[in-house]
Amino acid sequence: MVKLDETLSLFQDLIQEMARKVRSMHCLAMQIMESGDKEKALQLIQLDEFVNRYEEEINDRAQDVLALLSPVATDLRIVIAGIKTASDLERIADYAKNIARYVIKNGPVAPCIRPIAQQIGESFLAMFDHTIEAYQARDVKKAFQIPEEDEVINRLLEEVHAILKEALKNQKIDDSIIPTVGLLRNLERAGDHTKNICEHLIYQEKGQHIDFD
Repeated sequence: MVKLDETLSLFQDLIQEMARKVRSMHCLAMQIMESGDKEKALQLIQLDEFVNRYEEEINDRAQDVLALLSPVATDLRIVIAGIKTASDLERIADYAKNIARYVIKNGPVAPCIRPIAQQIGESFLAMFDHTIEAYQARDVKKAFQIPEEDEVINRLLEEVHAILKEALKNQKIDDSIIPTVGLLRNLERAGDHTKNICEHLIYQEKGQHIDFD
């Protein structure tokens, strides 16, 4: 039993390490959205490989638990939720990588959208931080509250659409605006996958299948 507890603790520690690496990618993404620094964008893309390795190691650890330690139902939910969480973290990292690729191809975010783009990025990071804090504390109550933060991101994206419509109406459209809107969709999708992590935590702790969408 002690061996199982230690293995599961290391398993969850590894997920948190992966989450920290993903967070660092999104912090870097926010910087390059504003600066257009292509060298940093390339560094961000390279970080994605580390995240992929984390997911592989988490899956390998999960297989060891399942094959060697015969977990009971509660422990089994930790493993299942952990595998799903690692998958969502990998997808969240991919969205940071997409931002880096955009910057390499198109340069920084359009100036008229830059302030709100930073707001969206900061809102996502706050949501992500609160989610990982909930995961670490196994705090189901907090997990249920976090999807409300995703609505902030959605409302900010609606403001971006309003800016785009106004630019079209006044025929003041910049060629960089429409791709920028697509770029910001990456943060919206990253928020959706962060909500998924909350769902996995609730399943892990309560055995309930929740769909926040």
